[in-house]
Amino acid sequence: MRVLVFTKYPQPGRVKTRLARTVGAQLAASLQEAFIHDELHMLAELGASVTLCCDPFRPLADYERLFGPNLRYMAQQGADLGERMLHALHAALLESDGAVLIGSDLPDLPASHLTEAFAALKSTQVCLGPATDGGFYLLGLREPLPSGIFEGVNWSSELVLKRTLDNCRAKGLTHHLLPPWPDVDTAHDLAAYAARNRNKETRSMDLIRSLGLPEEAWKT
Repeated sequence: MRVLVFTKYPQPGRVKTRLARTVGAQLAASLQEAFIHDELHMLAELGASVTLCCDPFRPLADYERLFGPNLRYMAQQGADLGERMLHALHAALLESDGAVLIGSDLPDLPASHLTEAFAALKSTQVCLGPATDGGFYLLGLREPLPSGIFEGVNWSSELVLKRTLDNCRAKGLTHHLLPPWPDVDTAHDLAAYAARNRNKETRSMDLIRSLGLPEEAWKT
């Protein structure tokens, strides 16, 4: 089970900029780091082979110092997000029958979504996890895709998933949709995450509790 986690280095001012507007750049970066740790913990319990796909703004050694030696690390390559994702997935498929890519803002993503994705990829070419903002939180492939799968996709729009599905259909690619799941990009998302996980002991929730953030800090 090969899982790729796409991420940026948690440097204040460069990550979670929408969340930072409410909670500040330093806390937003600390939350990003905690989110990644929680995802990696879930993946370790799942028994997945994990590659952290890193924004090349910082050397891979910097990521390894934060997240430890028991992962693979690779630099993202490509002109835009679509190219970077496909490059990473196609590289993983050279040594695996299927690969799944997720973002780094899914601190409470259920492991069952990953197991469903890999089960689906036994009989379908593409697996997508719809995000609640119109994008997708997971992309899984059974085999390398033809060029153009992200043709016409505006990565900052609410039509990312729709356009990607349209391209899949146009190219005759079979696909499977997972249950929707929210990522954590904004103060509203953070409040929803905290509400879902108020009774859980995770690195992200420990950080939120330690700060004693008032509810007002989570309002958009």
